[in-house]
This record gives sequence, structure tokens and C-alpha cells, in this order.
Amino acid sequence: MFPRPLRALILPLVLCFGACATTASLPEAAAPLAPVQAAQAPTPTPPSADELLRARAEHLLEGLSLEDKVGQLMMVGFGGTTVDESVEALVRGRRVGGVCLFRRNIASGEQVARLNDGLRRLLADGIPPFLALDQEGGNVVRVKDDVVVLPGNMALGATRSAELAYAAGLAQGEDLKRLGFNMNLAPVLDVNLNPRNPVIGIRSYGDSVPLVSELGRAFVRGQQDAGLVTVAKHFPGHGSTDADSHTALPIMRETREEVLAQMEPFRAVIQDGLDGLMTAHVAVPGLTGDDMPATVHPQVLDGLLRQRLGFDGLVLTDELEMDAIARRYGVGRAAVMAVKAGADMVLVPWRAEKKTEVYEALKTAAWSGELPRTRLDAAVRRILTSKLRRGLFEPPPLLEERLATPPAPENAEVAHRIARAAVTLLRTDGKHFPLSPGTRLGLITPEHSLGEAILERVPGAQVLNVPTWPSPARRAVLRQQARRLALGSDVVVVGVINSRQLELVTMAAATGRPVLVVSMGLPYLAEQTDEARAVLAIYSYQPAATEAAAAALFGEIGTPGRLPVGLGRLAFGHGLDAPRPGRAARSERGKR
Repeated sequence: MFPRPLRALILPLVLCFGACATTASLPEAAAPLAPVQAAQAPTPTPPSADELLRARAEHLLEGLSLEDKVGQLMMVGFGGTTVDESVEALVRGRRVGGVCLFRRNIASGEQVARLNDGLRRLLADGIPPFLALDQEGGNVVRVKDDVVVLPGNMALGATRSAELAYAAGLAQGEDLKRLGFNMNLAPVLDVNLNPRNPVIGIRSYGDSVPLVSELGRAFVRGQQDAGLVTVAKHFPGHGSTDADSHTALPIMRETREEVLAQMEPFRAVIQDGLDGLMTAHVAVPGLTGDDMPATVHPQVLDGLLRQRLGFDGLVLTDELEMDAIARRYGVGRAAVMAVKAGADMVLVPWRAEKKTEVYEALKTAAWSGELPRTRLDAAVRRILTSKLRRGLFEPPPLLEERLATPPAPENAEVAHRIARAAVTLLRTDGKHFPLSPGTRLGLITPEHSLGEAILERVPGAQVLNVPTWPSPARRAVLRQQARRLALGSDVVVVGVINSRQLELVTMAAATGRPVLVVSMGLPYLAEQTDEARAVLAIYSYQPAATEAAAAALFGEIGTPGRLPVGLGRLAFGHGLDAPRPGRAARSERGKR
């Protein structure tokens, strides 16, 4: 706000004594009266930036037809890697509010930059679209070149570093903007309270509400400081469930107080000025008293999110084609219910006929009054405001200029800083870790980059690359291959992403050779590797993480990470300092 100027001072009037007094009759020393100055009108206060933004959004809203407004409510996807006639008919024909790209749309950094440029040009004479993706890091990465590829949230949780979380958000935001994206559907703010959660897991920062809140706030600040529209997910929380909303309706069984406690990370980022939230297809009977999914529930979106938490940003649904929604309501009906409940945009990325169904259902509901015009306008107003705030109406730098400018080297280094700080030593016998460079080493791994990192250090190492999810027939062959590799090695390192690799740990250890385990997925599996002489958790199979694991195995770096979740026998915050070669591990450092 600009400071209000002071009001002009008004000079006092001087009264004459005597009705016929003149200047000549005044005493000789007296000066003539100064003229009376008129009072100056107060200078009007210039409008604030927010007021100007709202006024511009209102002006844009007034120029939209009902069909235009319905189009703005839709975040769509399509198949293919180029703009063709079908894409033009969808994006320009419906005047959609946003496009979400997935791996099927992305072949390379340069290709997707050109695709984004083409999508933006389709609406150059109208409202620019959100160009979005899910780029979380870890096991949810859509574009892999020309951008920093982060190890993932649980690796960040193991670092305990808000500074690294901010750097991660900033670096990722800068790299994605260079490729033409203006929105990212990240970070995940679910608190992973259930070890059997099939859909969140290492996508979460951990099972501690304060930790998730602190790192989530830092990441959001970084990504928004880069100018990227940031949509955190999945409100009101998905981390305590044991079902996947792609195939079934997860139900949060906690009490009202417990559910509200899990929402603290969302409340924290809302207070910091979060751009947007994605809803979760979960039922919250502790809050609502029924099993209606949060995505379409007015008590959750309007009552809790808007009124209680005071969130006035963008609300986007998760994919409406998921079975948790589609089987119960149908996609078109669910879209109307979601917008009526308080959502501003609906995500419909897959089947072409479902996009038509959603568009027609929303348009019919708006024309009939089932979807009140005030609710429709409120949703579009938030969409326009978000686009204005993040500069979507400003032309981006020329595509060729952006492509000619390589990503900043320090952005890629952020991934390595996180990975090195996340390495957690869960246990060691004090004899076989770190490894000696002269060791005859065997490696069994479902992730090729771990083998590449090992071979750079021990060119003669035996490496057995295994499928992440082998078939039953293939598993029998792999067990025999693991046994032969172990018999020809002094020490065997086994990379573990899921339970399919646990039997390979057992098979290698059965030969009597010492086995070291590198856990690249959920750390809960690490407690099922009792045969291992040492266990490292790195929480990711991205190259930065596997390089850090190899460096730790050979004593090049330490093991500063601390568990971001509690395990059955190991508490939250557990972690051992890497011993020097030939010496026992020092005692566990205190929890942080």
C-alpha cells in the first residue's frame, strides 16, 4: 500500500476590528493579510497490486460466454507428442482452462518445450491455458532431460533440511518454466502414516506432521518463487489409507481430531500463500458422517477448506476417471458435483468421450441453473486470478532462446546434494561396510544406474540386472543366477525396490557370502533383510540417489540421513554414522 499523504493545512483567518478598516488605517508596522488558501482535496490512494489483479480478472470474466467459462473449468489430457487436429479441436474447440501432460506426451525436453509452445499458441487470442504435469521427483517423474530430476520427497525427509527443500522447489520450478510449463501438480503433502499405503509411500516426506509441514512449506516457497503455479496434493490427506483411489474408494477411519491433525501441512502452506490444492478421492466419515468422497463433498471443500481454513486459491480435482469416482457417480455427474461442492477445475486426462461427457454435463448444469452462475463465476474468477498472478498472460521468452539456454548447473547439483544428505545407515556389523576397492564384488539390482555407479568404481564387478517386477517363471531363474553370482564374489550388494528382490537377498546370503542391502524404495522393506550385514536406505532409484549410494558404499561420503518414518524395530530419526574402514560404527546420533 502506498502511504496516505497528509492533508493540506488551512491557514487561520485573521479578523478585522471595525467594519470600515483599510490597509491604510493599519498600524505602520503591520503587514498585509495573506490570502486565504483553499483546502486541498486528499490525494486518492492508488489501488494495490491485488486490487488491480482482481479488477483485471473481473474485466476478463465479463467478456466470457457461458461456454467459455465451462471450458475454463476443464484440465484435460490427450495422447501423442504433437499438436494435431484432434488436439486443436479439444484445446481450442473447448477453450479449455488447462492441459496436463504425462509420460505418453513427453519424448525429450526439447520436444515437450515445442509441444507446450504449440499448445499455448492454440489459445493465443484468448485465455492462456495452464500447462501442467506431475513432476514430484522420485518415482513420479514425467520429464527426465533438460531438468533437474529430484530424488523425491522421502529422500528430502531424510535430510531434515528446509534449505534443501526450498532449493529443490526453486531449481525444479526454473527448469520446468524453461520448457514452457507454468504449473506443477506437486508437492505431495500427505503424511504417510500407514506403511501399507499403496499409493503414497516415498512420495511423502515422512510420517511426522511437523516434518511434512516444514519441508512442504519450503518446497512450495521455492517453486512459487520460480514463478510456477504450485498445486499441492492430496487434500484432505491420503497417507493413512490402505487403498488406491485408482481402483477403490479409500476411507480415512480416524477421528475428527486425528483427521484435522493430518491436515496441518495443508493449513501451513495455505497460510504461506499457496496457489492451489488438488483434492483426494477419499471418504472422511470422521468429518462428514458419510462415505461421500472429499472431491465432491461440500462439507470438505466449502465448509472445511474455504470457510474454516480460509483458502481462496485454486482447487483442482484429482482425475475424475479413477474408479473411486467414476464407478459411483459417472464422470460427468461427478464433475458437476465437484464444482458445486467448491472445486474450480476438474481433471479429465484420458478418454476422449469422457471429456465430452464432462463438458456437456457442466454446460447443461450451468444453463439449467443446477450449477449456479455465482458458483460458476467464482470458479472462473479464481482460475483467471491465478493465471494473472503467475504471469500467464505475459508472452514467455522466445522458444528458440529458451532452448539455446542450458539449465543452470547448480540446479542439477541440488539433486546430488539431497541424495548425499539422505543416505541413511540403518545397521552394520562393523566389518563389511564400507567396502574395500579390492573386493571381488557382485551386484544384484533392479535399477541399472546403481550398476553403472558401482562399475565406475570397480570395473571388474559382476552385475546382475533384474526386472523390477519379474514374472513367477522368471523369478526361479533369477534365484539361481543370484546364487551363482554370490558364489563368485567376496561380497554381494543387493538393490531392493520392492518385495520381489527380498528373495534374492536370501538366496545370496544362503551361500555364506556377506550381503549388503541398498534400499531404493520404502524403508519398511529394510527390516525384512535380517540376513544382510549392512543396510543403506536411499529412498529413491533416481541416478543422483544411486550415485550417492555407491559413494557411501565405498566410504567416499558419510551417512548423514535419518529415518523420516518409524519402522517396527527402528524409531523415527534413527540413523548410524558411517564407520571408518575397519572400525565399528559409532553410536547412533541423537534424533533430529
